[in-house]
Amino acid sequence: MWRLDAAAALAMCAFASIPAAQTASAPDVAVKAALLFNFAKFTEWPSQPAGSPIVACIIGSDAVAAELVRIAGGQAIGGHPVDVARPQESGSWKTCQVLFIAVAESGRAAGGLGGIRSAPVLTVSDSKGFAQAGGIIELYVDNDRMRFAINVDAAERAGLRLSSRLLQLATVVRDIHAP
Repeated sequence: MWRLDAAAALAMCAFASIPAAQTASAPDVAVKAALLFNFAKFTEWPSQPAGSPIVACIIGSDAVAAELVRIAGGQAIGGHPVDVARPQESGSWKTCQVLFIAVAESGRAAGGLGGIRSAPVLTVSDSKGFAQAGGIIELYVDNDRMRFAINVDAAERAGLRLSSRLLQLATVVRDIHAP
């Protein structure tokens, strides 16, 4: 088990109203779900109609999906309710605002990511090398602490605006083959 970096935990807890003590000792599933919720809070999507839901799609982790449902239950982000979905086909990923692909599914999902490369979908994974390969946010563990890397090229390509507060907490990376 690992924990969220103390500075990141305090900052993210302030954003999500999750007690720091709970986050620092929470199992990885709870930390991942809390991070997904907070990533959505600090992302702006182009042309998100007022009141429409922010759809968080979870691929390959029933536990993260269940925890995100618990965290997001009854909460809204910028006036948008949060819905959690478990799409089975990559063709429906364009309907997601947030797409989390668990490491166990990263190989199977790789082909589907090409289809949403420039779509306004915040892609997140705990798969090694995800951000440098064109995903937007990669979760990783460093010295028993959960950290994240953000590929600013991928976010720009998707038309997403990420908060500077979020970028300050991240390791910023670029595409391996940036144009």
